[in-house]
Amino acid sequence: MVPWDGKERDMSLEEIREQNKQLVAETALEVFTRQGAANTTVADISRACGLTERSIYRYYKTKVDLIQAAVYLYYDKMTREADRRSREMCRPGMTGLEQIHQMLRFYSHMYLDYPEQIRFCADAEVILSRAGRERDDVNWPPEQFERSSSPLVRAIGQGLADGSVSPKVDVKSLYYNAYDSILGVMQKMSWSRHELSREEAEQRMDQLCDIFTAAFRGDFLM
Repeated sequence: MVPWDGKERDMSLEEIREQNKQLVAETALEVFTRQGAANTTVADISRACGLTERSIYRYYKTKVDLIQAAVYLYYDKMTREADRRSREMCRPGMTGLEQIHQMLRFYSHMYLDYPEQIRFCADAEVILSRAGRERDDVNWPPEQFERSSSPLVRAIGQGLADGSVSPKVDVKSLYYNAYDSILGVMQKMSWSRHELSREEAEQRMDQLCDIFTAAFRGDFLM
């Protein structure tokens, strides 16, 4: 029998704690998405995940902390989904510009697949800002261009290498503008009183993707 020195138990307790934190964050994301962040209480989340409110507060000191954890979880899921989709969509032989277009379409169509999550993220950004959480502290996407290894940044790099992306365009600015514009339109459509059909929404998002793809190609250079 291996002598017990307390470390095994400590590790087990830490694992349980991390599992519970993950459970709370997963449940919070589901409830916030379904009910809206402003309309959800910590009691709602504790009931949904089968833990007491006191237990919730052991892991997250405030509701704002819980909202931030749920946002992190959502963006982490989207990052992993983007990596997976890029491997499916970006076939061998595609130019960097073609990959850019495919990835922009993937990002833009998230509204069609996850409208409730898009609304939650828009709500969360306002709530966290009012709570004094700085943008850098919350780590809102997109990642900094210089340190990002996202599929879109990789596609931009390949496009510059193969000549399909113009070396004269400011790819860093286009990267940020494309992301912010697509996210902004997605959020606006998710809150619009005038419900769009899927066909209309796809058309609007595809037009936006086409514009930015053309910009990466250098079509708008003077």
